[in-house]
Amino acid sequence: MLILLDCRPLQNAGFDSEKSRFVLSIVAALSRDPDLQLLGVADRSRPLPELPGVLFIRPRILGGRLGWRRWYDWQLPRLAKKHRADLVMTTGGIAARGPLPQCLWMPERANPKEGQGYVPTYAGCLTESLRRATTVFCFSIRDRNWLAARAEQGREKPIVLHPSPEGSGPLPMTEREKVKADVAGGREYFFADTAGKGEEAVIHLLKAFSLFKKRQLSNLPLVIKGIPAESLQKKLETYKYREDILWCSPSADRVSRAAAAAYAGLFLFDGQSLGTPVLDAWKAGVPVILTAGGPLQDLAGEAALTVDGADPASLAAQLMAVYKDEALRSRLIGLGLSRLTEFDAELAINTVRKAIITIKK
Repeated sequence: MLILLDCRPLQNAGFDSEKSRFVLSIVAALSRDPDLQLLGVADRSRPLPELPGVLFIRPRILGGRLGWRRWYDWQLPRLAKKHRADLVMTTGGIAARGPLPQCLWMPERANPKEGQGYVPTYAGCLTESLRRATTVFCFSIRDRNWLAARAEQGREKPIVLHPSPEGSGPLPMTEREKVKADVAGGREYFFADTAGKGEEAVIHLLKAFSLFKKRQLSNLPLVIKGIPAESLQKKLETYKYREDILWCSPSADRVSRAAAAAYAGLFLFDGQSLGTPVLDAWKAGVPVILTAGGPLQDLAGEAALTVDGADPASLAAQLMAVYKDEALRSRLIGLGLSRLTEFDAELAINTVRKAIITIKK
């Protein structure tokens, strides 16, 4: 069975993005199946990942909205016909024109009002794409329900896939102490991932941290992933607890080590995340705090504390709870470790493989 794989949206997002890593890990596993052949189609002007077992073709591609339209309405169908593909797999949530069976990988957030970085024409093509698709892969129960409600037919098409942890697990005690010394002067600390969010979100976080410090009189600092913008640095000059706000350079290795050594992880700004940082925190034995009602709460269930995203006092209360109650913290760690069994890499791979085999039949 020959699968034509549309890699252009993954190139557009960057192969280091969470979704790209997830999709390509499944593609790599499928490429080892002797009954499947994968032919990747990609933009020749952008770099490609190393994917043994996947042959790439790189046609000339136009940019802009018109170029994307041409890509799905003409180029992909033409290439599928030329190479006699049995299945087209697109990765930007847009189906190609034509009668061939298709699997769609949706954006991280299917609803255009909730995400960013969508392929041009995605929103306008959504209804037609859902009609053309044989199977639709999305990343949360909320997205599955949202897509099913918009499908004129085939409400059963959306299938939820979750990533697996990418981290290596708990840090040895000596290594954890080294990270604490490097990141926070040897102190325990909260770690906050504000990726994809602007200054307003960080200020909201700082308000909650101020309430925690006033009420708890703790010396725990807050380590924030990233580098503050110049405007935020100026505002921090008058922030009472500025000495306890530490910034972690966004290099992948440093961030993953800082998150794995934290007293608790704060993943309050869902952004485009599929939930991999939460899974990594659980695997490292770090309890997590999430925003109530978001996609990451769907993933976490009862294995996380949740807060009202609009209320700094709600976050401050949960910071105090996890800080004061060691039994609560231990219970959250245990629940997270137990829940990891539902996020096995083979489960996602087998789900995709089963969908492909069903189409083949």
